[in-house]
Amino acid sequence: MKLSYFIALLVCVLGIFLVSWGMSDAAEVTLLGVAFHPRIAKGAGVILAIFGLIAFLAAWGSSLPPSHAGRRG
Repeated sequence: MKLSYFIALLVCVLGIFLVSWGMSDAAEVTLLGVAFHPRIAKGAGVILAIFGLIAFLAAWGSSLPPSHAGRRG
């Protein structure tokens, strides 16, 4: 398994974690000692999940063999 697939999967899982963590009913959530509104966690989670999917598609597209399109004569 390529490292780029692993990184894309890790970013996507982190995004899904932030979205689910931002769904809490608390007034503030704390991540690494920093307290912020759950809406920020949801927004960052959505952005990370989308970025992870794009990174996965980029890793998959770069692993495909090159197409041999010939020139028309």
